[in-house]
Amino acid sequence: MKPDVSIIVPAYNSARFIAETLRGAQAQTGISSELILVDGASGDDTVAVAQAACPGLKVIAEPDRGVSDARNKGLRLAQADWVAFLDADDLWQPDKLSRQLAVARSEPGLALVFCDAWQFRGDERLLDSFLATRADYPELPRHGVPGVEGGQVFDTDMAAAIMRTNFVVTTSTAIAHREHALAVGGFDPTLKVCEDYDFWLRLAKNRRVGVVQAPLVGYRHHGSSLSDDQDAMIRGRIEVADRVFAAPHRYPEGAPAFFAAEKARRHAQLGRRALHASDLRLARQHFWRSLRAGPCLTTAALLAASCTGRAGSRLLLNAKRLAGLDLDR
Repeated sequence: MKPDVSIIVPAYNSARFIAETLRGAQAQTGISSELILVDGASGDDTVAVAQAACPGLKVIAEPDRGVSDARNKGLRLAQADWVAFLDADDLWQPDKLSRQLAVARSEPGLALVFCDAWQFRGDERLLDSFLATRADYPELPRHGVPGVEGGQVFDTDMAAAIMRTNFVVTTSTAIAHREHALAVGGFDPTLKVCEDYDFWLRLAKNRRVGVVQAPLVGYRHHGSSLSDDQDAMIRGRIEVADRVFAAPHRYPEGAPAFFAAEKARRHAQLGRRALHASDLRLARQHFWRSLRAGPCLTTAALLAASCTGRAGSRLLLNAKRLAGLDLDR
Protein backbone atom coordinates (compact mmCIF):
# COMPACT_ATOMS: atom_id res chain seq x y z
CA MET A 1 0.00 0.00 0.00
CA LYS A 2 1.28 3.46 -0.91
CA PRO A 3 2.34 5.48 2.16
CA ASP A 4 0.79 8.85 2.97
CA VAL A 5 4.16 10.59 3.12
CA SER A 6 7.70 9.78 2.00
CA ILE A 7 10.27 11.24 4.41
CA ILE A 8 13.60 12.11 2.76
CA VAL A 9 16.61 12.46 5.04
CA PRO A 10 19.91 13.57 3.45
CA ALA A 11 22.90 12.75 5.63
CA TYR A 12 26.66 13.04 5.64
CA ASN A 13 28.72 12.20 8.73
CA SER A 14 25.59 12.62 10.82
CA ALA A 15 26.02 9.77 13.31
CA ARG A 16 25.89 12.16 16.26
CA PHE A 17 22.25 13.21 15.75
CA ILE A 18 20.70 10.84 13.21
CA ALA A 19 19.16 8.38 15.69
CA GLU A 20 17.27 11.11 17.57
CA THR A 21 16.11 12.64 14.28
CA LEU A 22 14.83 9.31 12.92
CA ARG A 23 13.05 8.47 16.16
CA GLY A 24 11.10 11.71 15.78
CA ALA A 25 10.18 10.73 12.23
CA GLN A 26 9.08 7.25 13.30
CA ALA A 27 6.95 8.69 16.11
CA GLN A 28 4.62 10.53 13.71
CA THR A 29 0.99 9.84 14.54
CA GLY A 30 -2.06 9.41 12.32
CA ILE A 31 -0.23 8.78 9.04
CA SER A 32 1.69 6.04 7.24
CA SER A 33 5.15 6.83 5.95
CA GLU A 34 8.32 5.52 4.40
CA LEU A 35 11.75 6.71 5.52
CA ILE A 36 14.46 7.23 2.92
CA LEU A 37 18.01 7.98 4.08
CA VAL A 38 20.28 9.35 1.36
CA ASP A 39 23.81 9.02 2.69
CA GLY A 40 26.73 10.68 0.93
CA ALA A 41 29.25 7.90 1.67
CA SER A 42 29.76 9.10 5.23
CA GLY A 43 33.09 8.44 6.87
CA ASP A 44 31.47 7.79 10.25
CA ASP A 45 28.78 5.31 11.40
CA THR A 46 25.80 7.26 10.07
CA VAL A 47 24.23 4.36 8.17
CA ALA A 48 24.79 1.78 10.92
CA VAL A 49 23.39 4.09 13.59
CA ALA A 50 20.42 4.97 11.38
CA GLN A 51 19.60 1.34 10.59
CA ALA A 52 19.82 0.40 14.26
CA ALA A 53 17.39 3.20 15.14
CA CYS A 54 15.05 2.48 12.22
CA PRO A 55 15.18 -1.14 10.95
CA GLY A 56 12.75 -0.52 8.05
CA LEU A 57 14.81 2.37 6.69
CA LYS A 58 15.48 2.57 2.96
CA VAL A 59 19.10 3.59 2.35
CA ILE A 60 20.74 5.13 -0.69
CA ALA A 61 24.50 5.24 -0.13
CA GLU A 62 26.44 7.01 -2.86
CA PRO A 63 29.34 9.50 -3.02
CA ASP A 64 28.45 12.90 -1.62
CA ARG A 65 27.26 15.34 -4.29
CA GLY A 66 25.59 17.79 -1.96
CA VAL A 67 22.28 18.05 -0.15
CA SER A 68 20.28 19.03 -3.25
CA ASP A 69 21.40 15.94 -5.14
CA ALA A 70 20.53 13.81 -2.10
CA ARG A 71 17.02 15.25 -1.83
CA ASN A 72 16.47 14.80 -5.57
CA LYS A 73 17.45 11.13 -5.32
CA GLY A 74 14.92 10.72 -2.54
CA LEU A 75 12.27 12.49 -4.61
CA ARG A 76 12.77 10.07 -7.50
CA LEU A 77 12.56 7.03 -5.20
CA ALA A 78 9.60 8.23 -3.12
CA GLN A 79 6.33 6.33 -3.44
CA ALA A 80 3.95 8.76 -1.72
CA ASP A 81 2.17 11.70 -3.32
CA TRP A 82 3.56 13.97 -0.60
CA VAL A 83 7.21 14.16 0.43
CA ALA A 84 8.64 15.59 3.62
CA PHE A 85 12.20 16.81 3.93
CA LEU A 86 14.05 16.21 7.18
CA ASP A 87 17.59 17.36 7.84
CA ALA A 88 19.66 14.82 9.74
CA ASP A 89 19.95 16.95 12.89
CA ASP A 90 16.43 18.42 13.21
CA LEU A 91 13.51 17.24 15.36
CA TRP A 92 9.77 16.83 14.70
CA GLN A 93 6.78 16.99 17.00
CA PRO A 94 4.68 13.77 16.77
CA ASP A 95 1.69 15.45 15.05
CA LYS A 96 3.76 17.42 12.54
CA LEU A 97 2.99 15.38 9.43
CA SER A 98 -0.63 14.54 10.26
CA ARG A 99 -1.53 18.21 10.66
CA GLN A 100 0.33 19.24 7.51
CA LEU A 101 -1.17 16.42 5.48
CA ALA A 102 -4.68 17.41 6.61
CA VAL A 103 -4.02 20.91 5.25
CA ALA A 104 -2.51 19.48 2.05
CA ARG A 105 -5.63 17.37 1.40
CA SER A 106 -8.12 20.07 2.35
CA GLU A 107 -8.18 21.75 -1.08
CA PRO A 108 -7.03 20.86 -4.60
CA GLY A 109 -3.95 22.43 -6.11
CA LEU A 110 -1.79 22.72 -3.01
CA ALA A 111 1.90 22.13 -3.73
CA LEU A 112 3.59 23.16 -0.49
CA VAL A 113 2.66 23.16 3.20
CA PHE A 114 5.10 24.47 5.79
CA CYS A 115 4.99 25.07 9.54
CA ASP A 116 6.74 27.11 12.21
CA ALA A 117 9.91 26.02 14.02
CA TRP A 118 11.82 26.65 17.22
CA GLN A 119 15.61 26.86 17.47
CA PHE A 120 17.73 25.12 20.07
CA ARG A 121 21.34 24.36 20.96
CA GLY A 122 21.83 21.41 23.26
CA ASP A 123 19.35 21.87 26.11
CA GLU A 124 19.06 25.62 25.50
CA ARG A 125 16.04 26.97 23.63
CA LEU A 126 17.24 29.92 21.55
CA LEU A 127 14.01 30.91 19.82
CA ASP A 128 10.39 29.86 20.33
CA SER A 129 9.05 30.82 16.89
CA PHE A 130 10.74 31.71 13.62
CA LEU A 131 7.52 33.03 12.07
CA ALA A 132 7.14 35.49 14.95
CA THR A 133 10.34 37.16 13.72
CA ARG A 134 8.85 37.79 10.25
CA ALA A 135 7.16 41.18 10.62
CA ASP A 136 5.13 40.88 7.41
CA TYR A 137 3.85 37.35 8.08
CA PRO A 138 0.65 38.40 9.96
CA GLU A 139 -0.43 40.53 6.98
CA LEU A 140 -0.55 37.65 4.48
CA PRO A 141 -4.17 36.96 3.39
CA ARG A 142 -5.31 33.45 4.30
CA HIS A 143 -8.22 31.36 5.48
CA GLY A 144 -8.45 28.62 8.08
CA VAL A 145 -8.79 24.89 7.43
CA PRO A 146 -11.69 23.44 9.45
CA GLY A 147 -10.67 20.73 11.88
CA VAL A 148 -6.92 21.42 11.71
CA GLU A 149 -5.51 23.40 14.61
CA GLY A 150 -3.36 26.17 13.13
CA GLY A 151 -4.10 24.97 9.60
CA GLN A 152 -4.42 27.71 6.97
CA VAL A 153 -4.29 28.17 3.20
CA PHE A 154 -2.92 31.42 1.77
CA ASP A 155 -5.04 33.59 -0.53
CA THR A 156 -2.14 35.43 -2.12
CA ASP A 157 0.81 34.85 -4.43
CA MET A 158 3.08 33.04 -1.99
CA ALA A 159 5.94 32.72 -4.49
CA ALA A 160 6.23 36.51 -4.52
CA ALA A 161 5.77 36.67 -0.75
CA ILE A 162 8.49 34.06 -0.09
CA MET A 163 10.76 35.88 -2.54
CA ARG A 164 10.58 38.99 -0.35
CA THR A 165 10.73 37.12 2.98
CA ASN A 166 11.53 33.43 3.24
CA PHE A 167 8.84 32.08 5.56
CA VAL A 168 9.91 28.46 5.01
CA VAL A 169 12.63 28.85 7.59
CA THR A 170 14.16 25.37 7.29
CA THR A 171 13.61 22.55 4.83
CA SER A 172 12.47 20.32 7.69
CA THR A 173 9.31 22.44 8.06
CA ALA A 174 8.03 21.64 4.56
CA ILE A 175 6.07 18.95 2.78
CA ALA A 176 5.73 19.17 -1.00
CA HIS A 177 3.56 17.43 -3.57
CA ARG A 178 5.93 15.07 -5.33
CA GLU A 179 4.47 15.63 -8.80
CA HIS A 180 4.88 19.40 -8.56
CA ALA A 181 8.36 19.08 -7.03
CA LEU A 182 9.53 16.93 -9.94
CA ALA A 183 7.80 19.21 -12.48
CA VAL A 184 9.97 22.18 -11.43
CA GLY A 185 13.15 20.09 -11.54
CA GLY A 186 13.63 19.50 -7.82
CA PHE A 187 16.47 21.22 -5.99
CA ASP A 188 19.29 22.88 -7.94
CA PRO A 189 22.38 20.73 -7.28
CA THR A 190 24.71 23.55 -8.36
CA LEU A 191 23.64 25.64 -5.35
CA LYS A 192 25.47 24.78 -2.12
CA VAL A 193 23.41 27.16 0.04
CA CYS A 194 20.03 28.86 -0.44
CA GLU A 195 19.02 25.83 -2.54
CA ASP A 196 15.82 25.52 -0.50
CA TYR A 197 14.89 29.19 -1.03
CA ASP A 198 15.42 28.76 -4.78
CA PHE A 199 13.25 25.63 -4.75
CA TRP A 200 10.36 27.27 -2.87
CA LEU A 201 10.29 30.13 -5.39
CA ARG A 202 9.94 27.74 -8.31
CA LEU A 203 7.58 25.35 -6.54
CA ALA A 204 5.17 28.04 -5.30
CA LYS A 205 4.92 29.84 -8.64
CA ASN A 206 1.30 29.61 -9.83
CA ARG A 207 0.58 27.03 -7.11
CA ARG A 208 -1.19 27.16 -3.75
CA VAL A 209 0.57 27.08 -0.40
CA GLY A 210 -0.63 26.18 3.09
CA VAL A 211 0.74 26.38 6.60
CA VAL A 212 0.30 24.91 10.06
CA GLN A 213 0.92 27.91 12.27
CA ALA A 214 2.60 26.06 15.11
CA PRO A 215 6.26 25.32 15.94
CA LEU A 216 6.36 21.64 15.00
CA VAL A 217 10.07 21.48 14.10
CA GLY A 218 13.13 21.86 16.26
CA TYR A 219 15.96 23.47 14.27
CA ARG A 220 19.29 22.54 15.80
CA HIS A 221 21.91 25.29 15.96
CA HIS A 222 25.50 24.10 15.95
CA GLY A 223 28.77 25.17 14.38
CA SER A 224 28.74 22.73 11.48
CA SER A 225 25.49 24.04 9.97
CA LEU A 226 26.01 25.66 6.57
CA SER A 227 23.56 28.39 7.54
CA ASP A 228 25.98 29.43 10.30
CA ASP A 229 28.38 30.76 7.64
CA GLN A 230 26.93 34.20 6.96
CA ASP A 231 29.24 34.97 4.04
CA ALA A 232 28.21 31.74 2.34
CA MET A 233 24.54 32.56 2.81
CA ILE A 234 25.01 36.03 1.32
CA ARG A 235 26.85 34.57 -1.67
CA GLY A 236 24.07 32.03 -2.01
CA ARG A 237 21.49 34.79 -2.49
CA ILE A 238 23.69 36.28 -5.22
CA GLU A 239 23.82 32.88 -6.94
CA VAL A 240 20.03 32.61 -6.78
CA ALA A 241 19.85 36.05 -8.42
CA ASP A 242 22.01 34.75 -11.27
CA ARG A 243 19.64 31.77 -11.71
CA VAL A 244 16.71 34.19 -11.93
CA PHE A 245 18.42 36.30 -14.60
CA ALA A 246 19.20 33.16 -16.63
CA ALA A 247 15.62 31.77 -16.55
CA PRO A 248 13.16 34.42 -15.30
CA HIS A 249 10.13 32.43 -16.51
CA ARG A 250 10.75 29.85 -13.77
CA TYR A 251 10.43 32.40 -10.97
CA PRO A 252 7.73 34.70 -9.55
CA GLU A 253 6.51 37.73 -11.43
CA GLY A 254 8.80 40.68 -10.71
CA ALA A 255 11.74 38.43 -9.78
CA PRO A 256 14.32 40.05 -12.15
CA ALA A 257 13.74 43.52 -10.69
CA PHE A 258 13.71 42.21 -7.13
CA PHE A 259 16.92 40.24 -7.57
CA ALA A 260 18.72 43.08 -9.34
CA ALA A 261 18.24 45.11 -6.16
CA GLU A 262 19.02 42.04 -4.05
CA LYS A 263 22.29 41.44 -5.89
CA ALA A 264 23.35 45.05 -5.38
CA ARG A 265 22.46 44.88 -1.69
CA ARG A 266 24.24 41.57 -1.09
CA HIS A 267 27.45 42.63 -2.84
CA ALA A 268 27.43 45.83 -0.77
CA GLN A 269 26.94 43.69 2.35
CA LEU A 270 29.96 41.54 1.45
CA GLY A 271 31.94 44.70 0.72
CA ARG A 272 31.17 46.11 4.16
CA ARG A 273 32.18 42.84 5.80
CA ALA A 274 35.47 42.90 3.88
CA LEU A 275 35.99 46.55 4.83
CA HIS A 276 35.53 45.77 8.52
CA ALA A 277 38.05 42.95 8.09
CA SER A 278 40.51 45.44 6.48
CA ASP A 279 40.49 43.49 3.20
CA LEU A 280 40.31 46.60 1.00
CA ARG A 281 40.90 44.80 -2.29
CA LEU A 282 37.98 42.44 -1.70
CA ALA A 283 35.83 45.30 -0.45
CA ARG A 284 36.44 47.27 -3.66
CA GLN A 285 35.50 44.25 -5.79
CA HIS A 286 32.17 43.84 -4.05
CA PHE A 287 31.37 47.57 -4.04
CA TRP A 288 32.04 47.72 -7.80
CA ARG A 289 29.78 44.72 -8.40
CA SER A 290 27.11 46.27 -6.23
CA LEU A 291 27.17 49.52 -8.18
CA ARG A 292 27.04 47.64 -11.48
CA ALA A 293 23.86 45.91 -10.27
CA GLY A 294 22.28 49.15 -9.02
CA PRO A 295 23.44 52.70 -8.17
CA CYS A 296 23.60 53.72 -4.50
CA LEU A 297 25.24 56.79 -2.97
CA THR A 298 26.14 54.93 0.23
CA THR A 299 27.91 52.19 -1.72
CA ALA A 300 29.70 54.78 -3.84
CA ALA A 301 30.93 56.47 -0.64
CA LEU A 302 32.14 53.14 0.71
CA LEU A 303 33.93 52.39 -2.56
CA ALA A 304 35.66 55.78 -2.40
CA ALA A 305 36.71 55.12 1.18
CA SER A 306 38.11 51.71 0.26
CA CYS A 307 40.21 53.35 -2.46
CA THR A 308 41.84 55.76 0.01
CA GLY A 309 43.42 53.00 2.03
CA ARG A 310 42.93 51.89 5.60
CA ALA A 311 43.06 55.42 7.03
CA GLY A 312 40.20 56.60 4.81
CA SER A 313 38.17 53.50 5.56
CA ARG A 314 38.65 53.92 9.30
CA LEU A 315 37.67 57.59 9.01
CA LEU A 316 34.41 56.70 7.24
CA LEU A 317 33.57 53.94 9.72
CA ASN A 318 34.30 56.27 12.66
CA ALA A 319 32.14 58.98 11.09
CA LYS A 320 29.37 56.46 10.74
CA ARG A 321 29.52 55.60 14.43
CA LEU A 322 29.78 59.23 15.60
CA ALA A 323 27.04 60.61 13.36
CA GLY A 324 24.74 57.61 13.68
CA LEU A 325 24.71 57.14 9.92
CA ASP A 326 23.19 53.89 8.69
CA LEU A 327 25.59 52.79 5.99
CA ASP A 328 24.54 49.15 6.30
CA ARG A 329 21.44 49.40 4.14
